[in-house]
Amino acid sequence: MIHEVRFMSPGYHIFKGLMWLCCTTSLLCLTAKPLDVLVVTPGLTGFSATATITRAGPGFEVALHRLKTAYTNIAFSHVYLYNRSIPDCGTFANNAQYILSQWFYEQDGDRGTMPIYMVTTGCFEPALLNQLAAAWNMFYITVCSSDEVIRDKSKSPTWINTNFFPTIFFGDIFYRLFLMQNWTSVYVVLDLDSIPIYQLVFGALDKLVRPKVRTVNIQYSSRKEGLDFHALLKSFATQSRVMLFLGSASQLRLLLLSAAARGQTTGEYVFIAAVPFPYKVQGIFTWQTFDQNDEIIRAAYRSVIFVTMMDVSPSGLHVTEAQLDDLKSKWNAEFKRNPFYGNQDLRDEPSIPHLASANAAMEMLAQVLNESMADPDFDPRNGRALARRFLSRTFDTSSGRISLDQFGDRTPSVSVSYFNDTTGDFEVYIRSNITKGDYRYSAVKPVSWFNGSHLPPNEPMCGYMGDKLECRPRTGIQTRELFAGVGVAVVALIVGSICLGCLIRSRALKEANWWALNGGLLEISAPRMSSKING
Repeated sequence: MIHEVRFMSPGYHIFKGLMWLCCTTSLLCLTAKPLDVLVVTPGLTGFSATATITRAGPGFEVALHRLKTAYTNIAFSHVYLYNRSIPDCGTFANNAQYILSQWFYEQDGDRGTMPIYMVTTGCFEPALLNQLAAAWNMFYITVCSSDEVIRDKSKSPTWINTNFFPTIFFGDIFYRLFLMQNWTSVYVVLDLDSIPIYQLVFGALDKLVRPKVRTVNIQYSSRKEGLDFHALLKSFATQSRVMLFLGSASQLRLLLLSAAARGQTTGEYVFIAAVPFPYKVQGIFTWQTFDQNDEIIRAAYRSVIFVTMMDVSPSGLHVTEAQLDDLKSKWNAEFKRNPFYGNQDLRDEPSIPHLASANAAMEMLAQVLNESMADPDFDPRNGRALARRFLSRTFDTSSGRISLDQFGDRTPSVSVSYFNDTTGDFEVYIRSNITKGDYRYSAVKPVSWFNGSHLPPNEPMCGYMGDKLECRPRTGIQTRELFAGVGVAVVALIVGSICLGCLIRSRALKEANWWALNGGLLEISAPRMSSKING
């Protein structure tokens, strides 16, 4: 069964009758009378994914409350489409087109009394809903997920995206970091049992890096069989000094404990960790878990470079801390007020990226509609024309600054941080800087790395062949002295051998001529006298 929840602005029924009468005669009256529009949000309920209408919903409601007073010339109404029996994103994707089309034709389709705009969270279904939006010429915004097909405007003429996730840049985030540091060999480790986004990063990076970066790819399952981190680190040391670890905070902690035991956390090696955004469900990357290893991990975190794929800090959103705190308070109030969201006790941590994106989408829509109503040729039912008014623009909203590229896709905000041992926290030193789809980084401040300002190279400590002189086995004698001593001994042995050979040869020659007489040694003997005694 398809369920529908409507949130109507004040005066909705009065305006509905007036607008129907006006629009049957001329669209020009839209500039004189409040424009009545219906926003539909098909989506998944529950907490099986972050991109659900129950997690992003207060973002829509808070925005609608604000728009009622900010834009009195536009009358918004809002409806959720969902089926509580659908348990997950995959099942919803299989049913999304049926749910939306059934509802759409019940509203008399594009012949209804008011224009319909689709602003939806999106999980696995954005590309499928885009097919219907394109066919119906319905304006379409996604706030929690996207797809590369948005960049093909022949297939996605009405689609705009305020989603924080840098979907098309998953590979570039790390590839550009490698190139910036001149790292040409990187060890990449993926835990298959971690959050799904890591697998998307792993696949995107593998397609992108060659031929400029050589990667060693390791995959394992932390639930089925633990990885031998000691053996992994031993192999790693022979092939690179840079490791991208795509796994949970708890797995990174185990890796760093082994690395510390092996002496690989003293600045010569780099461990890159990543997270979509700080969120308890995905694991919090911190050195402090209040166990006996905290100080070891704190010291090891100095060897970690931390990538945040969605920077939802006030600076990342381009809002003040007070503005963001005010919005958080309002979102939390909506969670507590409305049991539909199933989070009145706030046990489920509110997801800031999804709430902020939903809020921004509604405000951006209101801004563009308000501008367009001054144009006598504006047709609010023409989704293609409406979408073109969003392209290559930057919008300032209460939940942040949103920059859309020439395809209507949001430019993400990615930050890279180093660990400040004094504060015990990470500090941003570079941010993404994307221009016309070209991903680059811009410096925020110099990196601090073990009292230096440079990250180590990727070449293994002993070279790729393990044959560097300083890595050869040593005894108590220095290598240079050993070679000198051996050389002297060899020379002495050779000289001694020559001398001994000459002596032996000389004596041998003498003994061989024993028969040759020396005349100078001959003497003539005098005659000897004899006596004889006779008796």
